[in-house]
Amino acid sequence: MPAVRLRAVLTVAVAAGSAFACDRSPPRAPATSDPAPVSDDPALPPGSPAYSAPICSHEQLLAGLEPTHTNVRFEHALLRETVLKQTDTGVRFQQSQTLASVGLACQTVADVPACARLLASTVASTSLFPGSDPQVARYLVLQSGANVRPVATRSQLLTLLGAIDTPGEARLLAALLGVQPLCGDDSVRTIDGGYRVISKRSQPQCTNQYDGVVVDVVRGQATVVSTVDLRDRTLTCTTAATP
Repeated sequence: MPAVRLRAVLTVAVAAGSAFACDRSPPRAPATSDPAPVSDDPALPPGSPAYSAPICSHEQLLAGLEPTHTNVRFEHALLRETVLKQTDTGVRFQQSQTLASVGLACQTVADVPACARLLASTVASTSLFPGSDPQVARYLVLQSGANVRPVATRSQLLTLLGAIDTPGEARLLAALLGVQPLCGDDSVRTIDGGYRVISKRSQPQCTNQYDGVVVDVVRGQATVVSTVDLRDRTLTCTTAATP
């Protein structure tokens, strides 16, 4: 075989052997990433949670009170809103309405009308869930037998809940920060020691615009860990009506 042709054959053989050696090298491990869905909105920072889920309704938020998981047993609970008025003699209760309820009211009492009257008259001047109007208080009312009482402070809610061991309880604690938890399939995620709650918060300048808020609820403590501007620049800003 001519020397030139022999060199060509050897060159091809060496190249093939190198390629074979490369093919036998161990495959690279796939890149790891957070399996939870994130927003695909290019206007948001990379890795931002998806904020497209709907805000929890009053009924969905109150459903987080599961009697089998709470530290204090109850038969009926309601989310009440009361309009307050400051007077020279103190706070006066103007009107109240029930926003949502769970359980059956006054089912184990002998005097049902008296129980119903007590439920209707139990009010609080402290707002458990902060809002934009300081003259409006939102709180819980619990009924167990003939006992009816309001839950209007963080310490009272923590006593009621005990260990925070459900996503619904985590949403309730996050709501104490004035945020509106979302109710999507992935809006509450398990983290070390608790839960991560994906929420929104109305912007003070525009009532139709929101910030995205991530709240970590760990061992009974709710903390805002990140916020992101969700303003839609195509919308006209709507401001709160001046009374």
